[in-house]
Amino acid sequence: MRYFPKGDTVKRECIIKGVSDIIITENGDAVLCKSSDNSKFMTSNIFAARITEYAPHLHSYFADIGGSRRAMLSELAGGGGVYKPGDFCLVQISSPPRDKKGAYVTDKIRIGGVYAVLLPCDKKTEIHISAKIKDSDERERLRMIGESADVGYSAIIRTEAWGADPYLIVNDIQNLAKKWKNILHRYGEMKANGTCGDIAVHDPIICEIMKYPLSTYSEICVDTAEMFECIKRDLPELSDRLRFIPKRIFEAKSVDSVRSSLMGRKIYLRSGADIVIEKTEALTVIDVNSGGSDSSYTDVNIEAAREIMRQLRLRDIGGMIVCDFIKTDDAAEGDRLTEYMRELSFADPSRPEVLGLTALGLMEISRKRT
Repeated sequence: MRYFPKGDTVKRECIIKGVSDIIITENGDAVLCKSSDNSKFMTSNIFAARITEYAPHLHSYFADIGGSRRAMLSELAGGGGVYKPGDFCLVQISSPPRDKKGAYVTDKIRIGGVYAVLLPCDKKTEIHISAKIKDSDERERLRMIGESADVGYSAIIRTEAWGADPYLIVNDIQNLAKKWKNILHRYGEMKANGTCGDIAVHDPIICEIMKYPLSTYSEICVDTAEMFECIKRDLPELSDRLRFIPKRIFEAKSVDSVRSSLMGRKIYLRSGADIVIEKTEALTVIDVNSGGSDSSYTDVNIEAAREIMRQLRLRDIGGMIVCDFIKTDDAAEGDRLTEYMRELSFADPSRPEVLGLTALGLMEISRKRT
């Protein structure tokens, strides 16, 4: 059987209800379902912060970013400078507040555009190319285009830039550099006034859309004039694929049951098999059961692998995940399953790491929440 779905065509659609509810589907199956409260503490937003305390046992700093809870800045992941209580710094949300925990932040700022991501805090000025672009000639073309922007900062050329007009790529990088200069200007003013708070707050819906290459969307459906105009303004590349559905948009696009499906712990597969998802504070455990399926154990595991990787995105499951597939004594079969999971992981913007099978035959996965 074919383990690697190379060349498969993905039809990606985005359905937006109001200005906060978004569902993204791939070939009709939902892979993202979020409802944003438009919090200024969402991932990628940038703040002027003041260091309040150093916690040596955590190798981290606590910082005031203007909210009711302090944020944590790790000296291992960002926090490269030596800060003292009272120092000001620019930080970006790397993980939003959850439950009683404050946000995690980094001082390694990244500013994302359509074709590039600016890395203004890198010490070296380099142009990096998305790992998804394999063609050596295209990689070299994009590197030369990136260097021609001449903004004095490092940048990552995104997959979206593959085959794109050089003018569009250069313009995107230069606009990101202008945004950074505006951020620095605003930060200087806030630091002088001793004020902590947000400097650059992004629209959460736009951020979710941009997690995938814009060229892969076949349709963007909205039900409000406000969101219609917002996408036309911020993502003009999608204007020709915008569709206005003023009433019952989720029902019209047959995704009205997606949100309720996230409440269940058991997901039935088309073959009759099922997977069971159990979340704990320490990790998430996923059990694969053949159930009433007449398919071979190999086919059930492959089908379950696809659904597991989809559910990780759909439910935004992060941290350590352990999957108990149907066991096989064939070591080569386990290796093929691991490789298949790794290929599936490339569709996930969080880039989960598939660590492989343990001695007990359990598949280990590590994933960062988006």
